[in-house]
Amino acid sequence: MRKPFIVLILAVLMLVGGNAQAQGKKEIRFNGGKADQLVQMIKDNPNAETLYLFHIGLDSLPEEIGQLKHLKKLVVSSNNLTYVPAVIGELTELEHISFKNNEITALPAEIGRLKNLKELELDHNKLQALPDELCALTNLEQLSVGRNQLRHLPDNIGQLESLEYLYVNDNKLQDLPVSLAQLTSLIELNVAKNSGTIVIPDMSECHRLERIYVDEFTMMDSSYNPRGNRVEIVVVR
Repeated sequence: MRKPFIVLILAVLMLVGGNAQAQGKKEIRFNGGKADQLVQMIKDNPNAETLYLFHIGLDSLPEEIGQLKHLKKLVVSSNNLTYVPAVIGELTELEHISFKNNEITALPAEIGRLKNLKELELDHNKLQALPDELCALTNLEQLSVGRNQLRHLPDNIGQLESLEYLYVNDNKLQDLPVSLAQLTSLIELNVAKNSGTIVIPDMSECHRLERIYVDEFTMMDSSYNPRGNRVEIVVVR
């Protein structure tokens, strides 16, 4: 009487094992190799939630990355990327993206489809502009684009209603959009080390603002008194 029971247990274990194999890993770490190896890892792990591609000399992302529909965290830092493929707009579950330390010159408009995105790190690239579509990311809490070649920020950046941390230091900014004052969730702002004199608009309605990083060329709107709002001003030399 015990034999059928044992057979049943084995069948269940095989079924569970098969399902686990079909689902693959939740985290993919590719440590280098041929491009087709990365593609195969993506195909083998369609339910992955995290993808790490760190410091492996990568110069492009495969289109197959769009198959990772459950991806929440994407780290492609310290590589040689020059662009971000439009297919990234299909990864609508993404919450965190890091493209730090690459050679990226522009972002695709499709990035505006990532409605769940909370953190976007793009420091140390060659970005000259940010697409207006980026401002549709109303759940974005941190935008870090320090050490790029930005000359302007999108006029509608004030639409980022959840933004708490904005780092635009070490760029070539010539001005700041007035809509910056609409970022009422903002806690920290870094505008230091840009190309010349820039004026911070009246941020009086940003009641959560705690700290602004500036340099000797930064000016405040004549009607704005950050000290009166108990905002710490940190001068970067």
